[in-house]
Amino acid sequence: MSQKKWHIFLAILSCTLLIYCNTNQPIAETTSQYLNHHPSTKYVGMETCASCHQEIYETFIKTGMGESWYHATPQKSKATFDAHAMVYDSLNNFYYQPYWRNDSMIIKEFRIINGDTTHLKEEHVKYIVGSGQHTNSHLYENNGYLSQAPITFYTQKGIWELAPGFDSKLANRLNRIVGKECITCHNSLPNFVEGSENKYLNVPLGITCERCHGPGEIHVKKKLAGESVDTSKYIDYSIVNPGKLSKELQMSVCQRCHAQGVAILKEDKDFEDFLPGQHLSEVMEVFLPKYDGYQTKFIMASHADRTAMSSCYKKSDMTCISCHNPHVSVKFTPKETFNTACINCHKSPDQNQLLCSLEEMKRMEKGNDCSGCHMPVSTSIDIPNVTIHDHYIRKPIPEDAKKEIEQFIGLANITNPTSTNPLILGKAYLKYFEGFQSEARMLDSAAFYLKKVPNFFDKAEPLIHLHYLQNDLDKVIETSKKININKIKEAWNLYRVGEAFYQKNDMAQAETYFKKALQIKPLNLDFKNKLASVYMQKNDIETAGSLFAQIIEEDDTHIAALNNLGFVSLNLGNLSKAEKLYNKALSINPDYLPALLNKVGLTLLNKDNFKAKKLLRRILQLDPKNEKALFLQKQLRGS
Repeated sequence: MSQKKWHIFLAILSCTLLIYCNTNQPIAETTSQYLNHHPSTKYVGMETCASCHQEIYETFIKTGMGESWYHATPQKSKATFDAHAMVYDSLNNFYYQPYWRNDSMIIKEFRIINGDTTHLKEEHVKYIVGSGQHTNSHLYENNGYLSQAPITFYTQKGIWELAPGFDSKLANRLNRIVGKECITCHNSLPNFVEGSENKYLNVPLGITCERCHGPGEIHVKKKLAGESVDTSKYIDYSIVNPGKLSKELQMSVCQRCHAQGVAILKEDKDFEDFLPGQHLSEVMEVFLPKYDGYQTKFIMASHADRTAMSSCYKKSDMTCISCHNPHVSVKFTPKETFNTACINCHKSPDQNQLLCSLEEMKRMEKGNDCSGCHMPVSTSIDIPNVTIHDHYIRKPIPEDAKKEIEQFIGLANITNPTSTNPLILGKAYLKYFEGFQSEARMLDSAAFYLKKVPNFFDKAEPLIHLHYLQNDLDKVIETSKKININKIKEAWNLYRVGEAFYQKNDMAQAETYFKKALQIKPLNLDFKNKLASVYMQKNDIETAGSLFAQIIEEDDTHIAALNNLGFVSLNLGNLSKAEKLYNKALSINPDYLPALLNKVGLTLLNKDNFKAKKLLRRILQLDPKNEKALFLQKQLRGS
């Protein structure tokens, strides 16, 4: 046998299963010992792990994590595609119909007015997100840019409905971007194009082993070199085994994705930076909404936090893996497994019977199911049409008490509960306002905490964000003038200042800030579109047109750039090109007011007053107080 083959043989012999829960093992209290925390360590992929851990691999790929993300295929989809597979968006007056064209999944969007189809658009679905235990959501891809489709299949109810958050006029049905924060929980680490918001060279197909164990390069090399560790006695520091971490570090692994609230990154950290074996608070601090009363309201992905609220958790060494084997799907885990976890702690003094106040007959009627009573199936406040077991383990709540109205009392820092940092709290309320609850009181809370930050330069950027959300453009500008532009680190804050100057018609300053934002995020196409709009205002048509064309070359569905390039074409006298670009923009969104208004201008140039009046009526249906449309309508009445 050659030396290389002998090393491989030894590696296979020495590979041991990663035990998911064994309290008799040594506990790793610190993170510095793990060799795979070195920044140069590479990820090797799940197939490499499978070469030694085949049995675990075969069960893991059937878990919710293993099935979290895949190509849109008939085999992956858990949805039904019958005559009832139709969703109506009553707010925006669109219908959606999913169907298969051979092996390609298509979502058709259309509108019917007076029996006629006035709008028809088809999108190819690239990926399905979700194992299907609760939902299948759907993603579009265009030149690497990922966005979410407006409809989701809710498997528990067996229905198609609008995707979470799309039941609002504020939701952009065509541009719900799938950014790095989203994808790094719903998938493994993608090949993200830096400088963009949602462009990827490629993405993995599901959450893989290394999300919970860390990069595997060193581990594999050591095994191939014949180095083995007796993991029944010692910790193998070439890879992280969460079962051998301290309680807090174990929970950080789970909290990374099962505590999806408002994540505030630490300075110079990114969503890809967390490694198993770290405290999550080293990379980010996560906030979740809290309510008074019986506290039955919760975000769906808050399992780790709800568990930590439980007396069972507080009074023992319990962690998530005390009940869950992350390598085996809940679907294939017998109920007795979970009951046994309860019984192990809640036994009578003679150790023979479960301590339960419910008489045996009634307990048997309920299937002798501990979690059925103490972790009732509940709805969440953020995902419609799904139910999950509430992981806040406690005595059953009386039925009459469930009718009590629970009021929001604030955001709680679940990764660093003792922290009272007002700067982090202020940022959390700003992000909560944008992502969850757009109420003025959230901005009031942000302002309250930011006032407590003594150093102006520490809070200057959050103040820019706050004033922008308050639509107080004068304060945005006032704040920006107190801080050097080179000290503003976040591209979006540079954009916000640029937009404030743009609205105040200060194009020189707007240009400066938009350019600076683009230096940080050169593939943020909205930033580039605004910079091009500045050149339009400065009558630099050539530069503006070049930038708009660059955007469309990168993403030919960027509706604002299509419309703006149409306007450039109109100014250059190319009326047919302008009309083609306006029509393309309106084929994407027939209610896009800027393109409708520009088409009015085009029809007036063509002296087609009848068509102009028809377009103006359409605009005023969408926006009855539109000043430009009202003015033009009045002018046409007098003609």
